[in-house]
Amino acid sequence: MSWYIRSMQLTDITAVVAIQDQSYGAALYEPASILVQRLQQAATSCWVAEDASSQQVLGYLFSYHSVLGEVGELGAEFTVIPDADALYLHDVAISPLARGNGIAQGLLRQAQHYANKQQLSQLTLVAVQGATSYWQRQGFHVVSKLDKSANDALASYDIEKAIYMAKQCSLL
Repeated sequence: MSWYIRSMQLTDITAVVAIQDQSYGAALYEPASILVQRLQQAATSCWVAEDASSQQVLGYLFSYHSVLGEVGELGAEFTVIPDADALYLHDVAISPLARGNGIAQGLLRQAQHYANKQQLSQLTLVAVQGATSYWQRQGFHVVSKLDKSANDALASYDIEKAIYMAKQCSLL
């Protein structure tokens, strides 16, 4: 399968919602209106992977400028922080039909490259659906010392134990 990564466009939202529906349980569903807001707020750090021949969206990544220890609530609008030191990877999902083709790693490399260009020192995320070990294999570590607001935000993922993780950015 041949694919490439490009900036996400508003016209991709329908495909993104379809992949979200195939990737997450109902408790993690975020409505299209929130996805549109996020794209409008952080367009330079949201990407899709697209099939080179069919132009079908195979996966996506929503991210935004943040600070280490700041956790985004499930279903909340992005708040981009101007004096950021981190790129918060809010949501990455791959179509079940495209998994195993290196797309998630490609999107992660895109985010790493972007963070380096923006001089952000960390990539951060919230691991859900038991994905902590996957993210650890990608170089992320669990951040356990969080303030009350960060722990409250993690509690918004109340269907399971959500884990805040970080990875030091390094030049590729």
